[in-house]
Amino acid sequence: MENVNPPSVGKNITYYRKKKNMSMDDLSKRSGVSKSMLSQIEQGKSNPTVVTVWKIARSLDVNIQKLLESSDDTPIEVIRKEDMPITLSEDKLCSINIKSPVHMTDNLELYHLIFKPHGINKSAAHFPDTQEFLTVLKGQLRVIVGEHSKVINTGDTARYRADETHDIENISDEESEAFLVVWFPNK
Repeated sequence: MENVNPPSVGKNITYYRKKKNMSMDDLSKRSGVSKSMLSQIEQGKSNPTVVTVWKIARSLDVNIQKLLESSDDTPIEVIRKEDMPITLSEDKLCSINIKSPVHMTDNLELYHLIFKPHGINKSAAHFPDTQEFLTVLKGQLRVIVGEHSKVINTGDTARYRADETHDIENISDEESEAFLVVWFPNK
């Protein structure tokens, strides 16, 4: 397995703190995180909890993903298969492999979906004007948005509004597979 460095949270906090012309004392008072803890985090001597990073991000008026981004200067970002989370649909007949990096989730999400026969992935409404793009790699799926539905075959791509309840259903007796892109307009 490739050696992957954790994100430079401490360096990122230092960068944004200085960019905002804040002293460590200022940040401590605004975030409620002790000055000694901030110092340890910035020096890379302590790993902060998610709640601590959230408090600091709010105090710096920065998206939490900005503090978690890697400072790697490589122009190609790779997410290894073993590092990608997998979830299951309610009926446990659809595995959802999350392919998008965490820092992109404000605008774009990428998923690889694998449906067992007659599996269904039910989704609640997303933010207003959100759209999904579904490309069927294998099999046959039905997309249901509100009162409307369309059958999507291998090689087809469907674009649809995702700001109301919507389902993706495998209507075949075989396994089906698809790529799903969820696009969130500027919020």
